[in-house]
Order: sequence, then structure tokens, then C-alpha cells
Amino acid sequence: MLRWIPPVVQVVGYSNSGKTTLICRLIPLLARRGIRVGTLKHHAGALDLDRRGKDTWRHREAGARVVSIAAENQSAVWYREPRRMEELLTHYAGVDVVLAEGFKEADYPKLVVLREKEHAHLLERLTNIRAVVSWFPPDRPFFPWYGIDQVEAVAGEVLSVLRESNGDGFA
Repeated sequence: MLRWIPPVVQVVGYSNSGKTTLICRLIPLLARRGIRVGTLKHHAGALDLDRRGKDTWRHREAGARVVSIAAENQSAVWYREPRRMEELLTHYAGVDVVLAEGFKEADYPKLVVLREKEHAHLLERLTNIRAVVSWFPPDRPFFPWYGIDQVEAVAGEVLSVLRESNGDGFA
């Protein structure tokens, strides 16, 4: 069964390169243009968002495969096991674009954030690079290259991806 997913723009780079800061600067710029933004973050280690002894924790401990909670201010869904990026993206109805932090091996359009020149080798192993956002000028740019503070221009790359996608996202 095909499920609609919104266009995705990945923001990738090594730890502490500025990915989260860039995303947090892009969100309000895109929102001012009427773009509804969702985010999806890859976490390299183990993660537990629930608290021991709480009802939802007890549901998971009892063996529930999926646990949800709804409150007056927000909702959350926990899966018992990790999910692929495409499975998670099916939850993003109502947004125009998802800025995905990480997931280097996925094949969505990527903004590669480089803090150190030594990290430029990352450009050789990634696919679907849309642009590079860096803390230093390029030696020989093979991709559109923006300084870390050129957030308006980087937002333009996201808008270009949206224009090209025409909302045709199906998984």
C-alpha cells in the first residue's frame, strides 16, 4: 500500500557541525513563507523517552508493540523497535517539508554541513547532495556552496526541492 510522505531535505554532517542550529534557523524562515515544516532526527545511540513506572512505560513493558499518548498540549507515539525513515515519514501528514537531521545513507536531497576542511571527504561518499553549507570557503566547489550564515540562500535550496517535488511524495 502506498502512503503519502512529504518532500524531505536531509541536513547531514558530522557531530557538532551545526546541523541542528541550521535547522532551527531554517524553520522560522520557511514558516514566514507559509511552509509547514516537520523535523525528523536520527539519534546514533540508545534512547528512552519514557519514564520507568509511568503508564506508557508499563504498557511497553507488558508487550505493546506501539504505545501512544495524547495530552492537551501534545501527542507522542513509541514503537517497541526502531523504524525505517520511510515508515516514520508516513506520520507527517499536514506538513509541506520534513527537514531530516542525519540518516546519511538515505537518498533524499541533502544539505551537507561541514565545520572542518578535513570533513570534506564526506562529499565523496554521500548521494544526492543538493548543496554544501560550511564554516570555511570552498577550495573547488563541485556543488552549490553556502557559508554557515547564508541561511536565506540555504532556505532557497529547500524551496527549490519543494518546487521540484510538486507534492508527489509516496512511499
